[in-house]
Amino acid sequence: MIKKWLEDIRVKTADMNRQETCAYIITYYWYHILISVSVIALIFMFAAHYIGNKETLFTCVMVNQAENTERDELLKETFSEKSGLPQDQIVVDSGYMFSFGDVRFSEVNESSYEKFFLQWRNQELDAVILSESFYQHCKEMGGRFRNLQEMDTEGLECYTDDGQKTAIFLGKDSFSEKALGDSDEKLLLAFPSSGKHEEECQTFIDYLKAVKAGEIGGMSFEKIIN
Repeated sequence: MIKKWLEDIRVKTADMNRQETCAYIITYYWYHILISVSVIALIFMFAAHYIGNKETLFTCVMVNQAENTERDELLKETFSEKSGLPQDQIVVDSGYMFSFGDVRFSEVNESSYEKFFLQWRNQELDAVILSESFYQHCKEMGGRFRNLQEMDTEGLECYTDDGQKTAIFLGKDSFSEKALGDSDEKLLLAFPSSGKHEEECQTFIDYLKAVKAGEIGGMSFEKIIN
């Protein structure tokens, strides 16, 4: 099409000087130029979007825990080194602070509650570090967690729900104790059954084993749960 336009312009402006040619093109072909520029711009936009946005291979979020970007980045970095997954395709985010059910926190971002369950519905969550009470709340909201029976959790203490291993017990939820005075709250690591990356969930469990064994420099269980 562009070749046809150029040939048409060449023929019709053959006897014109440069100024007349420019005036002719602007007068009769401005919309062709606009369409061409718009199409090229759209091509570049889509190319930049798909090339620049790599697929996330593993997402772990921490709900109602101390928001600590330095700890999040260290966890992401060491997990990447251990697993071989590209660091820029791993998400670790502790920015999920909100109230739920009868559990009320002060000065939190309640909109992250909707964000959390939207990500759950969109199959974007692979692992969640959460309190036992929020684990139960997720079940009440229709959420389901992976059965860890077929996964290798040797060396880690598992949490049992209805006779099934559905989470890993990380320890006492010290944040809930500080914020709510609840010294009996358990902290769990669970894997939403809707998550897309089951193989990476096992890889993350293997990483936790290495952390517990002291094999991951700079990272410890205490840093993950505090």
